[in-house]
Amino acid sequence: MKIALINCVTLPEPDPDERPLLDALLQAGHEARSAAWDDQGVDWSGFDAGVFRATWDYHTRPEAFQAWLDVTAGKTRLLNGADAVRWNSHKRYLTHFEDRRLPIVPTLWRARDADPSAESTDDPIADAVARGWTKLVVKPSVSAGSRDTRVFDVGADASNEDAISFARALRRREDIMVQRYMTSVASGGETALVTIGGVLSHAIRKYPRFAGQDERVELCAEIGEAERRFAGAVLDACPFDTLYARVDIMRDDDGGIMLSELELIEPSLFFWLAPGSARRMVNAIESRLANPV
Repeated sequence: MKIALINCVTLPEPDPDERPLLDALLQAGHEARSAAWDDQGVDWSGFDAGVFRATWDYHTRPEAFQAWLDVTAGKTRLLNGADAVRWNSHKRYLTHFEDRRLPIVPTLWRARDADPSAESTDDPIADAVARGWTKLVVKPSVSAGSRDTRVFDVGADASNEDAISFARALRRREDIMVQRYMTSVASGGETALVTIGGVLSHAIRKYPRFAGQDERVELCAEIGEAERRFAGAVLDACPFDTLYARVDIMRDDDGGIMLSELELIEPSLFFWLAPGSARRMVNAIESRLANPV
């Protein structure tokens, strides 16, 4: 089979998953190469499937990316599917899980508002402070790679002008989200539970990363039963059948598990840290392509 690993023309950083997965596909007898979603010269009809891997700039041109999805889905099989990618591209998908009683990081959502005068009566920072949140994460609702993500210490008796100004500036351009900063991130970071073909493959500890910082990760030697159950519950609640998914979790103040993100588009899957995981991905691709859509 001919498989495209979908990336972008200008990668903001190298993709360490690419080589292990290409090698595993080639060793299994497939023709495989990387192809950029924004390369006009790619003939997508020449591939049996396109697997999303490093479309790391899709959030900077969301309308162009959505248009590309519409066209390309008619030319080859996309994995994960186009409907899943559309749904997952805006982080408001998290409310889907919250509605199903799966805890998420406490979040306030605000739509883009190009009218600055309206913001004085709809201030998400003031709303967060009123809820007792003293430290906040402010970021776009469509984003990747920690773009425009900042942390602010706020309080009822302190000046919150930096946070307010940052949120207002972002909101003039796009939808935003304001989250309570979870103290567990500072000590333990997030755990990324990687599933392939609907089965938990491996887990990675991810340490805090904000705008301009490098990512620090390590393989988890063991995956606890609570984490396994939570990842299974998230996949069960997901409205799409996934080739791969990354369930990012963190702990609340009482040690309970919360969903930080469900990554279906372009997450690092850390093949280089988990022996055998790239081959499991190849097996899952083969299984998907053996069955008609």
